[in-house]
Amino acid sequence: MGIIFDIQRFCVNDGPGIRSTIFLKGCPLKCLWCHNPESNLRGRQLYCDWQKCTHCGNCVSACEYGVHQMVNGKHTIQFDKCTVSEACIKVCPNQALGIYGEEKEIDEIVAEVMKDVDFYDSSGGGVTISGGEPMFQFEFVLQLAKSLKEKNFHVCMETSGFAGTKHYEEIAPYIDLFLFDYKATGDELHQELTGVGNALILDNLKMLLSIGKKVILRCPIIPGYNLSEEHLKMIAAISKEGVQSVEIIPYHDMGIGKAKKIGSDLFLKEVRTPEQTDVEEWIEFMKANGGRCITQA
Repeated sequence: MGIIFDIQRFCVNDGPGIRSTIFLKGCPLKCLWCHNPESNLRGRQLYCDWQKCTHCGNCVSACEYGVHQMVNGKHTIQFDKCTVSEACIKVCPNQALGIYGEEKEIDEIVAEVMKDVDFYDSSGGGVTISGGEPMFQFEFVLQLAKSLKEKNFHVCMETSGFAGTKHYEEIAPYIDLFLFDYKATGDELHQELTGVGNALILDNLKMLLSIGKKVILRCPIIPGYNLSEEHLKMIAAISKEGVQSVEIIPYHDMGIGKAKKIGSDLFLKEVRTPEQTDVEEWIEFMKANGGRCITQA
């Protein structure tokens, strides 16, 4: 059994062709700009869509653990107390409450993605395993990748690169394409922005390229945090070391609303979404510094 929080169909940005993307819960990184904050915890977790909440108080009465409270007539939630009993969900009249995360068996997941096999075949697509960080549930994701390859699917895996090198070596034969994140240049800055250093990440990238695996480097760019000439020059340098291509991902604020649903303050509050002209300037700068096959995601 693994814990996933979504299976999205007809995806076109998670690898070649039309794909189904499986999102697994759990991630060892805590990126300040995370656009899937509901993926950070491995376990199932409560969320509240505050736009639907009418502060009726039904959940307060239903929950025996004091997770829900009324303060000055407003519904508040102490998420860290939640045991995911789902009693509150059953009495919410507006479907404002729900759970991120569902336990699934591999056969269930394979059966779900099999529904779109004709689209994969006609478009050169397949299945992408994402997260969170898929390698956080390594034994499950290894067996999932093997099962998908047994069905002759083209399999991508989106990864932060932060997992044991032996695990990457073990799963590599079952992954056709790695979508490999490169988030910051310099171990100290990487630690500051994501909670972990990047030495292991760079080692794993080097290893995957050395054994001939196909890799697309994915680079989120966040003005005021990891945007610098040094970082752009390093992306340009890595683009010449054997990766298939580089995808630049400009910051967007789609994760803020989801973070608030789970009571997380892990989001940036004062970062603007870059203009298209900004992104074009970054790419031109990288190309002028020897970068190759660099595009906007």
